[in-house]
Amino acid sequence: MNHQEAKDILGNFLPADSLSLIKVEVFRLSWEGKGYNHVADETGYDHDYVRKAGSQLWKELTSKFDTSVTKRNFRPLLEEQLVKLSSQRTLQLEYPGGAMSFSSPFYIERTEEESRVYREILQPGSVVRIKGPRKMGKSSLMLRVLDQAESEGFGVVTIDLLQADHAILSDIDRLLRWLCHNICAQLKLDESPDDNWNELIGSKLSCSNYIHSILQQRDTPLVLVLKELNQVFDYEQVSRDFLPLLRSWFEESKHSDDMKKLRQVLVYSTEVYVQLDLNLSPFNIGLPIELQFFNGQQLEQLAQVYGFNWRADGTVSSPITVMLTELGGHPYLCQLALYHLASQDGLLESPSKALQEFLVTGADVGGIYSDFLQQLHEDIVNNERAINGFNKLHGGEADKLSRIETYQLERLGLARLMNGQAKTTSRLLSDYLKTVL
Repeated sequence: MNHQEAKDILGNFLPADSLSLIKVEVFRLSWEGKGYNHVADETGYDHDYVRKAGSQLWKELTSKFDTSVTKRNFRPLLEEQLVKLSSQRTLQLEYPGGAMSFSSPFYIERTEEESRVYREILQPGSVVRIKGPRKMGKSSLMLRVLDQAESEGFGVVTIDLLQADHAILSDIDRLLRWLCHNICAQLKLDESPDDNWNELIGSKLSCSNYIHSILQQRDTPLVLVLKELNQVFDYEQVSRDFLPLLRSWFEESKHSDDMKKLRQVLVYSTEVYVQLDLNLSPFNIGLPIELQFFNGQQLEQLAQVYGFNWRADGTVSSPITVMLTELGGHPYLCQLALYHLASQDGLLESPSKALQEFLVTGADVGGIYSDFLQQLHEDIVNNERAINGFNKLHGGEADKLSRIETYQLERLGLARLMNGQAKTTSRLLSDYLKTVL
């Protein structure tokens, strides 16, 4: 138990203004079974001063519990009270993983990003680009964007490209037909895309004409969300056809009243590495939103929701610093650690120490991160470019990373660009891959 943890425990029973430094230290070291002489030696205070502070502390706790509290019996008494407090906690824990509900107290608002997106989708023909690796909170943010759109009376269609088969993603005609059929089904339209498909003018124009016909019949805007857009990046020829098509709809909105009603939300894990003409790319238009790893203040806020009074004070031993160093502030990885800490039964005497133990054993089989890391291993093991990039990044050759290698590392959440230079995101992920590769 460190000083802050001792203060947190006492803070459950005594007012903050009564918790002097010496009282907290007497409590902390007495909890560890140490006598006043040891407390005086370790803190540097005079022995009589330590004894008086201890006497005052036990009197205050006696008044609080209406039973005699002494240095000999305080620990079992407080443990009993802390267990009662824990059992009375009304907060229902949620296992981290998927998109968080609107009412979830565990959702850390990205206030600035959210407000910018809300304003942007009100603009005719707008495009919003939301970028971030796996489990960074893209789906949770997207849900809130769609809720805002629906509150404005907009129509909403969500296309998840993870649901598209390889045969669809590898063929532009099949992909565009699949897209239009999804739109038709979600909007419950009678007009089938097949009735408007014209082989003579091609699939791209047929798709655009179908979108036009839908928008002509609408009095309100339509928000089209394309999730996991990066799924098409691995199909170079399809990317060269599909991505410029999205750009063309944005350009059309400048002079077409119908296309002004279309608002695109593009969600993806990293930039496309297929070379596109700058005038054809959808990745240099609209509002870019890149989800960042949590900073110290956000982790402090998240920890408090789980019941831990941790401070982002920058000290090496701070749990917040540990999560920033070991986990890179990765939202999912940090939340998983806090969830398991908060899920433990009984008194958690030293959450900081328990956190360190989770990080040591988290990558083991059955550890809290084993599923995430196994998926990461599966994603990278047959990806030669990602492995080559990982070896360069950790071999002091980050400046030699190719654009495709950087893309692969970004997509997997293993690297992030800072001032144009690829940097490691998480020590946990890097150490794990160094071992298994």
